[in-house]
Amino acid sequence: MGSYTFNKTIFNSSGLEFFKLLGTGSRNGFSIYPDFSTYITISSFIDEESRLNFLNHYLLKQMIDKSSFRIEKLIEPYQSKGTWNGINPFKINSSYRGGEILVLTRARVRPIKILNFLINTSYASKSIKGFKGVSFYKGIGELPVIEQATVSIWDNENFMKKYAYENKSHEDIISKSRKQNWYSEEMFMRFNVLETREYNG
Repeated sequence: MGSYTFNKTIFNSSGLEFFKLLGTGSRNGFSIYPDFSTYITISSFIDEESRLNFLNHYLLKQMIDKSSFRIEKLIEPYQSKGTWNGINPFKINSSYRGGEILVLTRARVRPIKILNFLINTSYASKSIKGFKGVSFYKGIGELPVIEQATVSIWDNENFMKKYAYENKSHEDIISKSRKQNWYSEEMFMRFNVLETREYNG
């Protein structure tokens, strides 16, 4: 993972505005122990032509060649709040389209708050398992513990809102994170899922 994360040539692709290669957590997806079988890339482009050209980048092809299974989702941001490394990498030119959505939450945990964060998120992460309307959820991140994020995919926005605003475990952790000032930076994003493609090998 590091050989790609810190290889600056991947950022020289024309039209590429944002790129992150993220590791994932094991077990239910929110463990502090990594899942070495699953990785996620998030990228944004100035236009569709740039996105298609990026798929031919030699470093991306290397990653694809090492994959036994992969899923590509073309997503369109329609709501974003906060910053990622000091910027908002997603330009909002759309609104919710009424179908499947992807939700990305990202935060940098203050070192002094790490223990509180880990104890509380271990309880809250279990609450999403089996929740109606969610088809995928995973803890992801750039660095273990400190640079944390979650990605979840929902059948529609109503299911996501029901979980976010009516699930007590989730509501409690949001309240604690605010009151105890866990994060030095955070971002919350919602995307329309426009297209999904699956590849074996």
